[in-house]
Amino acid sequence: MTENTLQPVESEPYPQIRDKVYKQLRQAMLKGLLQPGERLVERKLAQELGVSRTPVREAIRMLQLEGLVAHLPRVGSVVAQVTDTEVLEIYRIRAVLEGLAARMAAEKINPVQLQQLTDLLEKIEELAKDGDFAQLEKVHQEFNDFIYKVADSTRLYGMITTLVDHITRYVRVGYCHPGRIEEATREHRQLVEAIKMRDGSLAERVAREHIDNSRRAYFNEIALVRRSF
Repeated sequence: MTENTLQPVESEPYPQIRDKVYKQLRQAMLKGLLQPGERLVERKLAQELGVSRTPVREAIRMLQLEGLVAHLPRVGSVVAQVTDTEVLEIYRIRAVLEGLAARMAAEKINPVQLQQLTDLLEKIEELAKDGDFAQLEKVHQEFNDFIYKVADSTRLYGMITTLVDHITRYVRVGYCHPGRIEEATREHRQLVEAIKMRDGSLAERVAREHIDNSRRAYFNEIALVRRSF
């Protein structure tokens, strides 16, 4: 783990301390600051966060229930490894759920929301052209999240965002594959056009194809990386 990854937690009532410890550890894992296979030593984490070991222990237990932490015999708690099979499964489920969200968004979007979505698309296209990948990732997440919210289904939103959170640290790999950013930007334009036409069936198909293409880009890039070793 890199130095100063975690920030000390301010003194507050215990439930808030535990929640802040949980959120910091979770974000550190999703962003790759805590690497898969890295040991989670309660004493060390508690010292870095400026808290007792109890909230750290409870936070780790919560993360284990989410699948972000694994417990290994004679080793203890570690950041969970995600296998190729698990990544494939997540992409396939995302394709179905995000396709449904796109269909519902196309059926429910209002003119104000459509303009907001178009503005986000134009930002994506501009950032992709400029090569500002850090900002592009941020706006891309905003674009996706906006569509999920326009679909107006609390349960669907929760299911999708949970899956997205689990795969965030791997999505960047696919976007490293040559030509994928340009291809994905065109797919976003096609999706907005389908939503603009209020064509739910087309929006669902475009969204599912986008996720399928992202899955292929991820595994193609992984194959290139593995061949280089």
